[in-house]
Amino acid sequence: MKIEVLAGVLLFALFSCSGESENEILDEEANFESEIYLVTDAYPALEVETIPIMERLEICTTLDTVLHLPPCSNEFFRIFDYRPNKEWKTGFIVEMIPGLYNSPVHQIVIVEDYFGKYKIVNRYLGHLLETRTRLSGYNDLLIGYTDPDIGVVAIRHEWVGGKYEPIDVEEINNHLVKPEMKDSINNIFIPAFSAGF
Repeated sequence: MKIEVLAGVLLFALFSCSGESENEILDEEANFESEIYLVTDAYPALEVETIPIMERLEICTTLDTVLHLPPCSNEFFRIFDYRPNKEWKTGFIVEMIPGLYNSPVHQIVIVEDYFGKYKIVNRYLGHLLETRTRLSGYNDLLIGYTDPDIGVVAIRHEWVGGKYEPIDVEEINNHLVKPEMKDSINNIFIPAFSAGF
């Protein structure tokens, strides 16, 4: 009987503590002031640290003799940070111009370091519109997808379980989606534009 009472008190204490922790985390997230970074049309010089990683992943090359890969140049690629509190070598976003790798649209790949080995964790056929800082340390991404019939659909992506997932359609052709339309629009567009891995 004493053991059952002790076990009950222990379970109650554990559940009480975990509830407070979750509430504290939710409060911190709600009070966190996110910074928004709008993406311009500029193609600045590539970060020097990213070029060898891009070469290892066969995204681009610095050699003149490799014919099937484009040169590692800001004419073709732009680099973005999605973990602002970390160094570039922990991971970055590569956006490619249309026409590379037989794609008629921009492509985005997310490169992540897993214990010294780099891999592409996401690939999307869209262009980056903005990033937003998050308490987790991983920025949210607003990616624009071009549909020939509709125009540009802007979808917010969050870091979930080691990669980015499409979460919410925020704009269609630069017009905010009304809150009352969110569920139906998300059900239509998110499965259609979650192309990638």
